Amino acid sequence: MLSISSSPASFSPSLQLLILLSRLELSMEQEKSALTLCQQIDDWTQVSRQAQRRFVLPLIFQHLRRLAPENLPLDQLKAMKCQCIGVVQHNLLAISAQRKLVQELLQPLGISHLFFKGYSLAARYYDDPVVRFSRDIDVLLPRNRMVELLEVALDKGYLPHDPKGLETDRTSLAFLGRVQGVITLMSPQGVVVEFHQRIDNTGTIYNTEELLSTAEFVAFGDVEIPVMPTAELFVYICLHHTKHHWSHLHWLVDLDAIQRHPSFDLNDVYACAEKRNLTETVKATLELYKALASPNPGSQPMSAHGRQLLGSCLAALEGDYEVEQALSRSRVTPDFSFAWQTNRWHWLRWKFFGWLRIFRPSYADYRDWPLPVGRQWLYRPLRPWRELSRRLASSRR
Repeated sequence: MLSISSSPASFSPSLQLLILLSRLELSMEQEKSALTLCQQIDDWTQVSRQAQRRFVLPLIFQHLRRLAPENLPLDQLKAMKCQCIGVVQHNLLAISAQRKLVQELLQPLGISHLFFKGYSLAARYYDDPVVRFSRDIDVLLPRNRMVELLEVALDKGYLPHDPKGLETDRTSLAFLGRVQGVITLMSPQGVVVEFHQRIDNTGTIYNTEELLSTAEFVAFGDVEIPVMPTAELFVYICLHHTKHHWSHLHWLVDLDAIQRHPSFDLNDVYACAEKRNLTETVKATLELYKALASPNPGSQPMSAHGRQLLGSCLAALEGDYEVEQALSRSRVTPDFSFAWQTNRWHWLRWKFFGWLRIFRPSYADYRDWPLPVGRQWLYRPLRPWRELSRRLASSRR
């Protein structure tokens, strides 16, 4: 893991610049630091490539166009603008797909739902929502409406994305809804939509029905969509992005955008965090945000938790996908990357029930060996042996 006791000069000026610019507005001190870093950059193509990889290209372009560093060639700025047009076009397509999802599926069926992250977050907290890139649309639904939604969506031209090879009869869809917490379809517009039955992996932190009943409505083009209250959303992104070690810079922008919004109240955030037993996660995240606002992250006093989170974040940002995966394999539970995030009860509960996962069937079991409802209990005792057979067969190839 990257040592944060060393100077941030241990990684490239381009990455230092991107981290500093990953916020909606810059202070005068940040602008001066950014221009100093710009003077050290001789490959602006690398800046564009890293910004696109970390999902902040349009925002970085806006900052650089306004800062106008002397050593940024005009042709490089124009090339960056052309790349931004592609990102914005994708975003506009996805925003349109989300509105159609509401108007053509969720509202006509009368299904309670909640949008979180992505475009719904940008619509509420960003001055210019189209600069916020997202790969997919995330929507939370009650489990008892999932089969109905899938039937209608598939009939209207949505395609299975995860799992692929989905059988569309009711028995198949009902089985899928029981064994898979997130079901992914491709919209007719070519946008990935993730249908969640819960927003945490273990289901011990959040209650879906409670989240749906406490949603607030915000304008999303010509429709209104349900979203989390600001404090709840802020606590959730602290949890979710810490789980992924803050490996994408648009998550840092989200953190900045929400704190700038008039609805943000730190007291409400801490009250919500205490209710969810996530206070330490929120505290460490706020330390991370403050540290990354400095041109020299880690130079200021930090708690041990904040410093550990900063270290894993910098390691993930400097590394590649394999580094992020390696960090993820060290999670103490599916929801928490660090032991200090959770209490002993949560950890012991996971250790006690986690071993039962070997008996949990997947949709692949049904696809390979479809059984009627009355015999589907056979998947559980046979699951370890079927998984072992699959792995042995794979190793022989």
